[in-house]
Amino acid sequence: MIKLDLTRVFPPRLGGYFLALIPGMFFESSIAIGNPHFAESVISRAREIYTFGPYALLFLFLASSLFIGEGFFLIAWIAYLLINFTFVLWRFVIRITFGSQWLYRYFGKLQGMPPKQTVFIRSLSKLIFRARQRQFSIKARPVLICLHIATKQLLKKRYGIEMPWQFSEQGGDWGVWYSALNEPPTWLAEPRMASRTLLALGLSGFTALYALPVLRAWYFIVLCSLFAFAGLFATFDLALWSQNAVSRSMANLRSILIQLSATTEPQRTESEGEASAAIQASEDD
Repeated sequence: MIKLDLTRVFPPRLGGYFLALIPGMFFESSIAIGNPHFAESVISRAREIYTFGPYALLFLFLASSLFIGEGFFLIAWIAYLLINFTFVLWRFVIRITFGSQWLYRYFGKLQGMPPKQTVFIRSLSKLIFRARQRQFSIKARPVLICLHIATKQLLKKRYGIEMPWQFSEQGGDWGVWYSALNEPPTWLAEPRMASRTLLALGLSGFTALYALPVLRAWYFIVLCSLFAFAGLFATFDLALWSQNAVSRSMANLRSILIQLSATTEPQRTESEGEASAAIQASEDD
């Protein structure tokens, strides 16, 4: 029996590139519905120059939709980068202001002895305490310890390397090995592509609204607004998730555990095969 493994023929992320067909087809379909005479003139003009059949016209429609959709996908990706950069910049500003050493010393003088318990003092104390926390919060420390143990096991099972390094929140040697072994979780690509697809749909709809005033009906505007809002909300949620140390560490731990289970499974199968062969030999005797 012949078995074909199509995963070795096609790239693993090929479907993500073809998702750009959705906003591209939505844009071109909106233009065609809003101005059918324009679509008819384009098709007739193309047929005057080239003798295209129906399948060739369908291929041109899909190809143009793919190119146009890639442009909207690029804008959605830039929006994700900008939102993520805004979160990083906000945390940096908080760290150099409320987490600075000079403000901490000034707050000690402002608080006085005995410490004042006014609303301003308590609020400023909470802000300074949160800003001066380490890169990984206290809640993320148990997850990081489990990640450290799983990384050591994966390094031992897959490559036979035993390292005596200890856990450190700053990373150290184990952080280097983890960075080399870690693979991005596949399940995280689905919400990313979904958020970009929804945002690209909203952008393509608003672009069609700008191109054709006849499409400026309330139902079409509401549809484009829903697509854009859903895409922005999902993008904002992903950026917020990436800044959460606990959630990010849990995703990394799951990725390492998946690799560890895939590494130990063949060894377990071989041991089970040897055990079954030994049992069969004893029964024959």
